[in-house]
Parts: sequence; C-alpha cells; structure tokens
Amino acid sequence: MFDVPGAYLHADLPDDKFALLKFEGQFVDIMVEVNPDFANSVRNERGRKVLYCRILKALYGMIEFALLWYTLYADVLKQQGFKLNKVDKCVANKIVNGKQLSIGWYVDDNIVGGEASAVSALIENINKRFPGLVIQRGRKLEFLGINFFFRGDGKVDIGTVPYIKQMIKDFEKEIGMELTKKYSTPHAKWLFKVNEKATKLKRDKAEIFLKYVMKIVWAMKRSRPDIEFTNTFMMTRVHEPNREDWHKFMRMMCWLKTTQDDVRTVGADDLLHMLTMTDSDHAVHNDMRGHTGQIITMGTGVLDQKASKQKMNTRSSTECEHVGTSEGLPKNIYFEMFMEEQGYKLKSNTLAKDNESEIKVLKNGRDSCTWNMKHVAIKHFWSTDRIKNGNIEVVYCPTDEMLADYNSKPLQGKAFTTFRRGIMRWDHIGTIYKGYTHPKERVENKEKLVSNDIKNNHAKIVERQKMTYAEAVKMQNRECMEEMKQHLTPASSH
Repeated sequence: MFDVPGAYLHADLPDDKFALLKFEGQFVDIMVEVNPDFANSVRNERGRKVLYCRILKALYGMIEFALLWYTLYADVLKQQGFKLNKVDKCVANKIVNGKQLSIGWYVDDNIVGGEASAVSALIENINKRFPGLVIQRGRKLEFLGINFFFRGDGKVDIGTVPYIKQMIKDFEKEIGMELTKKYSTPHAKWLFKVNEKATKLKRDKAEIFLKYVMKIVWAMKRSRPDIEFTNTFMMTRVHEPNREDWHKFMRMMCWLKTTQDDVRTVGADDLLHMLTMTDSDHAVHNDMRGHTGQIITMGTGVLDQKASKQKMNTRSSTECEHVGTSEGLPKNIYFEMFMEEQGYKLKSNTLAKDNESEIKVLKNGRDSCTWNMKHVAIKHFWSTDRIKNGNIEVVYCPTDEMLADYNSKPLQGKAFTTFRRGIMRWDHIGTIYKGYTHPKERVENKEKLVSNDIKNNHAKIVERQKMTYAEAVKMQNRECMEEMKQHLTPASSH
C-alpha cells in the first residue's frame, strides 16, 4: 500500500479554466509571509484584508479538481501498461511475467496485489512521477482506517477495532455513563415494532442517536456485517427517534462493546464460483412493508451483504420475495461483471432462495403467476429475464439454512449465533447451507453428467445407424410422444 502526498497539486488546471481563491484575515498575512510579492495585491473589503489568487493547481474540495487528479493518475498507469477495469475504473490490471498485477485506489490511497518484484517495480515507477510516497509493506496493513491482515491460507482478516473502541469511548463520555449490560444479540425479537405514541427524544439526545448510528454505518460496511441488520433499522428512525428507539439503540451499543474486538474474515474457495442468498420477510414494518436480506459469498465469509426495508408494499410473501430479489440482484450482476473484467469469468453464479413459489416465478415469469401476482409491475420481472439470458442458476435452500435470514429477521438464540459465525466467516458457508458444494465437486459432477449425456447420445446414434429409415422414424416419434407425456402429466393433475 502507498499514499501519494499532496496528490491534487500534481494536476494542472487547463488553460481554459479560470478559478480564484479568496483569502481573508490572518490567512492573508500567512500568504504574504510565504511570498512577499503578494503584498501589492492585498485589498481592503469592509475593514478586512482580502487577497485574491488565481488557482493554477487542483485543490481538494472541488469535484472538477478531483476529476483532474483522477485523469492524470489513470493516464500515468495506462502509460505503464495497465488496463482499467471497465466496471470499476479505480481498479487497473497488468500482466507481468505471466502473472497479474492489480492496483486499486481511492483518491490518493493505493492498494496493490501481485508478485513482490512486480509490486516493487510499480512503486518505484510511481515514486519517480510523484515523489515522496508513503509506503506500507507486509501482511499487516492499514488502508483508509481499515486494518488488514493477509493470512498465510489465502484469506484476509478485516477489522476496524480501534475505530469501534474509540467510538464507544466517545459515546459513553457524551451520555455520561458506562455501558455495562450484556446481551447475546444486538436486538430483541420485537425490533421492528414501533410505538408512535412514545415520547420523542429531546433534540440533543436525538442528535447523539443520529451521530452514532451513522458512525456505525461506516464500520458495518467494512468490518462488521454482523451489525448491519440492526443498525439498518435504526437508520429508519433517525428523523424522529423516541424513547423506545433509544432503548433499542442502547442495547445495540452494549452488544457492540461486548464484541468490539471481533473482525471479519473473507476468502474464496474458488474465484470462478459465486453464491448469492436472498431472503425477504413480508409486512414486518409498521407501514406493512417487507425487509430484504442478502449475502454474496465465494465460500469463505461474505463479499457483500444487504439489509434494507423494501420501498413498496406487497400483497403476499411470494411477491415480497420477488421484489427483494429485484432489489438485490444488481449487486450479484455487478460482481459477475467485475470479476470478468479482472480476468475471472464465472463458471457458476448461483442464487439460493427458500420460497419455492418465487423460484417458479423467477424461472417462468408471468407463466407461473397466480391471480394474486398478476398485478406485479413489469420492472420486477427483469430479474426473470436476467436469469433466463444470463449465467444465474436458481436453487432451493431450506429456510433453516438460509444465511440471508440474518439480514431479514431479528433472529435469536442458536439461529443468530450459527448464522453470525457464517457471516463473519468463523465457520465455512458449507457448514450452514448443506446444499453448498465445493467448486471442484460441482465441476466434477457437471463433467460426469455431461460425459454420461455424450455416451447416451452416442449409443442412440450407433443404434439408429443400424436401423432402416422407417424404424428410425418410428423410434423418433415414440421419443417425442414420451417427452410430450412428461410435460402434460403435471398439467393434467390440476
């Protein structure tokens, strides 16, 4: 990892851009001290010293200037043979000695992965163009306030422990009390129940509520996916929180303090196979809207998770599930496209669901809609279209193995503990979802099936070659009739 100091100042403003920066008061004195020639340009406006300077370099704080730095940096990488990822243009790749070298950056902070010699050569070249790089090397790194530990088994631990500890310390100081209660879960089973008649919080307390809910958002999206479900509900209450919301919030903070040292682990059994699990709980909010939970994994921990209140009301659990899939599937498609740009075209992209009625809707669209689903808007059937025309396979997952339940329901007891261990990757996904098979097993099974199909087809061809034309036609007609009977049998039972 490395940081480019004063990154924006490396980018020049184009000649056709004219921008002024206004200095006032003591800042004028500082500028004159740095460059005495500015003294002749100092003006007096309403009794205050003022200095106007033309901006020649990009400065932090302006969107257009950020683009100037990005364009400059991307061009430097392209000149060194890197190719930008079309899905995420802050990621670039290059093949060095037959192996991939990847770099990702956020403004001026960079993270690099590849062979040690290739990484060293890249840093040396970047340092020539932008001198003074602040460099970190090794298994333990800090990037954008996130602590990474790259383990020897191909997995990475991701934590924000110092951030969470400081946040809890600041919170205890603001409320004037220490968090001492112990809870086994961050929420009670009645999390979604809201008493609108409860007394509203006073302004100062409501501001504390908002402040720390938003602080937790930063941590939950980076190192603590296990708190996202609870905090997502708190986010729906920040506008007018009441005393009951405060009690729920205090429970979450107490639980977070108890688990403040926990970190998540992320890895992959295989970079060519991805599993998405999506589940929705029907009419659980006060306004009778549903709640969607989703996780995306490659076997070890979760790459991405979602816990959100649905944006519309639905009439049935099947419709609720379908809307949830429609809301969550774009992330699945994004990861598939991103991985392909990185050089890993997925061999299998599996979507696991626990509602068999919705599985039929996903596979067949309106053909599997009953009378109470006919009203569903066309826009929600785009997921059916993507499944039919894409690389997504829909499979059934038993409810008690549906890991996405962690993000859609206020689980308690054993279910909470078991699913949390999977979310944080203290247990492998396969220990929870029994339908998960290791990519190697999946490929071997698929190859075996294909091999058997080829053998059967070859046997049929050999057999027909020995027949007369009339015999071959009769055999073909008989096979067609048997196939038609198989399709007609389910319909005749209704």
